[in-house]
Amino acid sequence: MKRITIIAVLVMLGITSMAQIKNGLPVGTITDDVLTTDTALNKFMLHWLGKPYKLGGKTEKGIDCSQFNKRLYKDVYGKALGEVAYKQWAQTQRIKKDSLGVGDLVFFISKASPSGWHTGVFIGNTYFIHAANKYEGVKISSLEEPRYKKAIRGYGRLKE
Repeated sequence: MKRITIIAVLVMLGITSMAQIKNGLPVGTITDDVLTTDTALNKFMLHWLGKPYKLGGKTEKGIDCSQFNKRLYKDVYGKALGEVAYKQWAQTQRIKKDSLGVGDLVFFISKASPSGWHTGVFIGNTYFIHAANKYEGVKISSLEEPRYKKAIRGYGRLKE
């Protein structure tokens, strides 16, 4: 798979420092199949990748999945999402997997979460970005990974 090093993108975006190694890839390295056509979304993803997870967190020092969605929607789309995953679920209209578009929300059943919910933002090509857990932090995952495939609760598009 062709890898795009983000040095050129970082220069274009005015970002000059590279982050640490995470899951075998430098955080500032991303594969070409996860970049979107939305420059603001790409910049947001590059900034947040590798940041730590913290249940109830809302900052770069630690953020949880629903707060990550909320922050992404505010910073990239200028739209408000609810504080927690089930409220974000209520703000969205159910859609089918084959109708997913960049920016749609994905929801999962989670045995690890006290609320029983997990959520992320779809970025295309089966991928979504999310604050995964305290071991992985903010990362990009595939809906085709077995752990997400079996835990899917549904897909949603923000109601107008």
